[in-house]
Amino acid sequence: MAPVLTARGLTLRFPGAERPTLEDFDLDIEKGGFVALVGGSGVGKSTLLRAIAGLLPPDAGTIDLTSPERPGQRRRAIVFQDGRLLPWRTLRRNVEYGLEGLSLAAKERSERVDEVLRLTRMEHLADRYPHQLSGGQVQRGGIARALVVRPDVLLMDEPFSAVDALTRGALQSELLRIWSASGAAVLFVTHDIAEAALLSERVIVLSGQPARVALDRRVALPLEGRREDPGFAPLVTDIQEAL
Repeated sequence: MAPVLTARGLTLRFPGAERPTLEDFDLDIEKGGFVALVGGSGVGKSTLLRAIAGLLPPDAGTIDLTSPERPGQRRRAIVFQDGRLLPWRTLRRNVEYGLEGLSLAAKERSERVDEVLRLTRMEHLADRYPHQLSGGQVQRGGIARALVVRPDVLLMDEPFSAVDALTRGALQSELLRIWSASGAAVLFVTHDIAEAALLSERVIVLSGQPARVALDRRVALPLEGRREDPGFAPLVTDIQEAL
């Protein structure tokens, strides 16, 4: 399948740093694929995500989205660690905020918001403010706001790191359902090895200073019942050894 996103010869550095944090990095993400990016602190996972999101210019190399620009949509959207909902807006208005700058009629805006609230199972919470939502609900709100622009690539920066273990497990299951329904490709940054092995079709491990690809592994295990699959523990071990 043709890639929806390509990066070639990418070099990134933290502002003010002498050495790059990531050097000569190549990446292809297929349409509708799910890629997990794993690495220790300081290897540039979040920096890479921000560069792909267009929030940070690379020092060298190129990032190309191969899908065409389409009216009323954005080719990429990002979900941060903490949801980042505006406290003075209801959930509905927070999700609608993602559509600002797009030329959409009021009726279509409303329909798009309704669609993603149903997809994230939050339609009954639409009129609540962020302080009236749980941590998991806030994160689902951030996902809904990203999905409302119908992105080709959904960028997720450790989106479940701030919630408790029980909520995290529920959100992981929800994400797989939402990903399957949305058709977007996902680039999922995490420091959690088991999470990467559990969710993705492909795992990329970054390691070293500057960081390079230490492992690029296709995951052939079925998503259904993956954690109990005999191949799951060896996959986790391989990721751990590559770090």
